[in-house]
Amino acid sequence: MVAQVNAASQEVQKQNLPSVQAQANPSQPIPVALPTDAKISMKKGTPQSGRVVEIDEKTQKISLQRGRDKVSIPLGQIDKIVFSQSAVVYRRNRWPVYRGYGTSAKGRRETWRGIPMKAFRLLDPNQGQAEVKLESVLSLDKLDSIRSVMVGDGKNKPQFVVDEMQFDVQKKTITIAATPY
Repeated sequence: MVAQVNAASQEVQKQNLPSVQAQANPSQPIPVALPTDAKISMKKGTPQSGRVVEIDEKTQKISLQRGRDKVSIPLGQIDKIVFSQSAVVYRRNRWPVYRGYGTSAKGRRETWRGIPMKAFRLLDPNQGQAEVKLESVLSLDKLDSIRSVMVGDGKNKPQFVVDEMQFDVQKKTITIAATPY
């Protein structure tokens, strides 16, 4: 009888192990979306606007798409990037969402500081799909808290949408403010 209970207990533990391991994986990136319209405040000079299509850690430049034109701006000249609250955002399921037009946030705004530039990756510049690895700047508890927001109801999983970005070129880090939608 005891052997049967132990065997059943081990089987239950084996079945739950993959889901527990997936939740506890600190290196799993957090999916984020960049809205299609960004306003760039410059340290000196005229503000710029467009769709962020590239952030190049090696050249320390950001590329904006404005119609058919693509403009590169050195990160050292940028004060901050503010993404429009009424711009289109493409979710992971590729459906567009309009923030501020009947789409409310699914949680509170988060600010992540000191993210290494290499930890941010733009996956699809046309739809603003990106990912960020936060394990080097956040505790495991905080990462679990962020991932718990993204569980959703199964069909409509919330995704963090970037509100603002700032760059520290000397430290090669990014600060990101994002809200789950």
